[in-house]
Amino acid sequence: MKFTKAIAAALFVAATSTAFAGGYAAYEYSEETNRATDAENIKNAVVVGMKTAEGTDYSLKSETSQTALGSGSISSGLEIRVKQSFGAFYLGGRLGEKISSSSHFSHYAVDAGVKIPLAAGFTGDVGARFRNAFDTANSYETQRAHVAVAYALTKQDAVAVRWSRTWGDEEKDAWRLQYTRSF
Repeated sequence: MKFTKAIAAALFVAATSTAFAGGYAAYEYSEETNRATDAENIKNAVVVGMKTAEGTDYSLKSETSQTALGSGSISSGLEIRVKQSFGAFYLGGRLGEKISSSSHFSHYAVDAGVKIPLAAGFTGDVGARFRNAFDTANSYETQRAHVAVAYALTKQDAVAVRWSRTWGDEEKDAWRLQYTRSF
């Protein structure tokens, strides 16, 4: 429970600081398919963050997933994320909490990838993530690869589409649509 309070405090600090520090907010909608069972889930997430001039991205993500909107059990998660850019390449780390009706546990993740300018306003992103629970009895060890294309609508607004494949304790494919507003 202490970790959840720490995440809530960090979320408040990031939300209030991004209004003054050139931050951003994003909404994500995902549709996921379990490859082993064909079960489908939808996921909604809100991300609040800020980027520094040195290429560091600090963000907080709150997400909820369910079989169908208004149907099935609800799973929620909170993550504190830090990502550092090195030119086109990036490396990131995450600390999070997974909350469902049957479990509640902390996890960590490491991300790496490359962002590639494509054509006028378009950017590509290819990357991978390793994730696991601190207590490995929670069966949360996964690897994920993704490919995404983003388009800058304006200097402040962008949309992106991402496809990802996860394997390990979860075997799923997912499509995600994201809208980001920069301040």
